[in-house]
Amino acid sequence: MKKRIAQLQEQLVRERLDGIIISGLNNIRYLCGYTGSNGMMVVTRRAAVFYTDFRYQEQIKTEVRGCDKKILERDLYSSFPVAELRRMLGGKRTPRLGVEEGNLSLARFRMLRRQLKGFRLIPVRDLVLELRRRKSRSELARMQRAQEITEQAFNRALRLVKPGITEQDLALEIEFYFRRFGEPAFPSIVASGENGAKPHARAGVRRLKKGDAITFDIGCRYQGYCADMTRTVFLGRPDPELRRVYEAVLQAQQEALGAMKAGVPCKFVDLVAREYLNQQGLGQFFGHSLGHGVGLEVHEQPALARTSRQVLEPGDVVTVEPGVYLPGKGGVRIEDMVLVTSTGIRNFTKADKELLII
Repeated sequence: MKKRIAQLQEQLVRERLDGIIISGLNNIRYLCGYTGSNGMMVVTRRAAVFYTDFRYQEQIKTEVRGCDKKILERDLYSSFPVAELRRMLGGKRTPRLGVEEGNLSLARFRMLRRQLKGFRLIPVRDLVLELRRRKSRSELARMQRAQEITEQAFNRALRLVKPGITEQDLALEIEFYFRRFGEPAFPSIVASGENGAKPHARAGVRRLKKGDAITFDIGCRYQGYCADMTRTVFLGRPDPELRRVYEAVLQAQQEALGAMKAGVPCKFVDLVAREYLNQQGLGQFFGHSLGHGVGLEVHEQPALARTSRQVLEPGDVVTVEPGVYLPGKGGVRIEDMVLVTSTGIRNFTKADKELLII
């Protein structure tokens, strides 16, 4: 944890900041290990302090590492420890103090502005998220385990697929299994029939029917780290058009995976998959980006998107998930979670991708 805090302190120097208030709970967890629901960190170039309330004073004794830890009696932001911050900064005049613009509410920003007279508050991009992008060996091991649990849950759910069962029933079975080891990384998507045309459909009360394409977009969170996988299967003989879509989506993913390596622009990988689907006359039905980073959150950096300015780097973990969605008929999405290495890629996802008819 001290190494991560030191890396953030180096960023403060580069960004010409004297300190920063960390509000995002996943960023706090990354920096010091805290897993509770109320916390704040203040990091200066030479010090780091974690704050929480009475409810977590026992928890943080063993959980929080690499920094000082203190209990505040009142709300962390309405009664901000101003005097302590001034001491941490050595009495510097008009210090530049960063705040996470994506993790701090406007109300709390106003609270801080009222109390921090003489400070210059600087809204900054998510500096910790940038550090989180490159995964360590221990992080990768947790993500690999999360993926293994995800695939185990998927295989169990497949045994339950039959006419008459609801999407919701399948999602509940999957999430029950996740909770034996961790928790769902996000609400499980089970989308059958025409619901498959909704990329982020909610598992509902629709009952499966013969001929349905069924999309499972699921992921377990294990020891804080997420997996993310999508597979589409068929209950009975597939509609010929959806079979063709499946084959096109699978090939689009293979083309994208083949284009991935360190140094490749993220938008180029998206373009490879998109161009293939365009050639198949299906590009207009692929409306989202190709993929995203995964870690403590299921959506992190980098983004495999047309608008991305990022380049793939060793240590990135990203999803590759082309999809085609036909209104009123259904959809197909296939998603793997992939590690970028110095020599290529390593695919965490082992679940079969050949067309499966149940």
